[in-house]
Amino acid sequence: MDGSKGMFQRLSPRARVGFGVGLCVIVLIVGSLAWWVFHPRYGLLLGHLRQQDAAEIVHTLDQWHVPYRITDGGASVLVPADQVYPTRMKLASSGVPHGGAVGFELFDHSDYGITEFAQRVNYLRALQGELERTIDSMSEVDTARVHLTLQRTGLFESSTHPAKGSVTVTLRPGRHLALSQVIGIQRLAASAVAGLKPEAVVVLDQNGNVLSAGGPGDTSQMVVLDRSAREKQIEARLTRQAEALLRDALRTQRFSVSVNVRLNYDRIKEVREELLAQGRDGNGLVVSEKHTRTPGSPASSGDAGAPGASTTEIRYAHGREQTETVKAPGRIERISVGVVVPASLSPGTLEQLKAVVAAGLGLDAQRGDTVDIATFAAAPTSRSVPEARPRVVPPPATPLHVSPVRGALQLGPEGVGVSRASLLALATGVALLVLLLVGALRVRKRRQPPRLSLEEREIALARIRRWIDEPESVT
Repeated sequence: MDGSKGMFQRLSPRARVGFGVGLCVIVLIVGSLAWWVFHPRYGLLLGHLRQQDAAEIVHTLDQWHVPYRITDGGASVLVPADQVYPTRMKLASSGVPHGGAVGFELFDHSDYGITEFAQRVNYLRALQGELERTIDSMSEVDTARVHLTLQRTGLFESSTHPAKGSVTVTLRPGRHLALSQVIGIQRLAASAVAGLKPEAVVVLDQNGNVLSAGGPGDTSQMVVLDRSAREKQIEARLTRQAEALLRDALRTQRFSVSVNVRLNYDRIKEVREELLAQGRDGNGLVVSEKHTRTPGSPASSGDAGAPGASTTEIRYAHGREQTETVKAPGRIERISVGVVVPASLSPGTLEQLKAVVAAGLGLDAQRGDTVDIATFAAAPTSRSVPEARPRVVPPPATPLHVSPVRGALQLGPEGVGVSRASLLALATGVALLVLLLVGALRVRKRRQPPRLSLEEREIALARIRRWIDEPESVT
C-alpha cells in the first residue's frame, strides 16, 4: 500500500491527471455494462393511445403484475421487450382496450332477472358501442359517438315511430371526411338498425358542422362540403404531372407550376329534337295529294270565257329524332395552368413546352382550358455563378436506427440489435487501451533520471563551488 502511494506521489501532475481520467473511464464503462446487462430492455406495447384506453391498459397490467412504463405524455405504454408480443395477444384475447364504448360483451354475464325495459336499454347501449368502434377504425376519425332511437310501435297506437340516428365524429388534425365516407357512415348505421333509413342519420363533426344530407335524395349540402377537397385533389394530381414533365424536359429545378381547376356542380338536363330528311327530295314522305280545279267564268257575247284555276295540296310526313342529355354535378368546367420557366429558353422551346403540358394534362381547348408560360430573368450578379445542381445523397446500404426505448443501436431495416457480447468485447478493448496508455506513461517516467532532493541539490552545489574555487595546479 505504501509502495503504491509512493509510486503515485512520484508521478508528475500530467501523469496523475491521465491516471485519474483513465480510472474514471474504466469505472464508467464497467458501470454502463453492468446496467446494460442487469437492467431489462423495454419495448413499445401500444402507442398513440387515448387517455381512457391507456388507463384501462395500465389497470389490466397492474392486475397481471406486468411491469410497465408510460411515455409520450401517457400516449404510449412500454413493457419488457420479451413480454411485448405475449402481452399484446393476452390483451387482444381479453378485449382490452374496449375503445371507450361497451359492445355486445355487455350480455356475457347477463342477469336473468332483469326487466324487459333494462334489457332494451342494454341492447341499445351495446348497438351504439359496436357502431362507435366500427367508425373509430377509420383513419380520419379519432373518436365517435352514436345515438340511436329505435323503431317502436305502440300497442294502442296506429302510427309507427320511425328509427332515427345521429353520429358525431372527432376528426384527426388535418383530416376530413369525403362525400363517399359520410354516405358510408349513414349506410353503416342504417344497415345495423332495423327500420332506419340512411337519410334519417345525421352526421356532425366536432365543430357542429353538418356533414350529411338534409333530406331524402338531397346530397347538395354534402357536395358543397366536398367541393373544395375534390378541387384540391385534382389540382395536386395535375401539378405533380406537370412538374414531372417539366423536370424531364428542362433537366433543372428552376421552374414553377400552378394549376387551377373549376368544377361545375349544376345539374343540367338538355332535350334536343331534330327533323329527319325523308323522301327523294328530302321534304318528307308524301301522305296525301289533293288536286282542286276551279271552273272559269262563262263566256260573254263576243268574248271568250276565263280559264279555270287548279290547286294541288300535298301532305308530307317527317321523322323526328329526340336526344336527352343529363349532365351530372361535379364535372370539370375549366382548367388553367400557369408555368414560369427561365428566360434562356427560345420561343420555339416555349411553344413545345406548352403543347407537351397541354397534351400531358389532357386539356381541352374547346372547353376553355388554357396554358400560359411566362419567363423570368435571373438576378444580376457581379460574376456568373454556375447553376447549383442538387446534391443527391445515396441512401446507406444498411440504415441505422436508434431505439426510442433505450437508445441502443440497431442495424438493418428490421432492427437487428447489437449483441451484448459485442458491446462487452468493445468495452473490454477500450479498458485495455486505457491501461496500456497508463502503463506507457509509467514506463516513460521510470526511464527519466531521478530528480535530486533539496538536500542532495545543496551538497552538489557546494561541491561545484569548491571545485570552481580551487586554484589550478601548475605542472
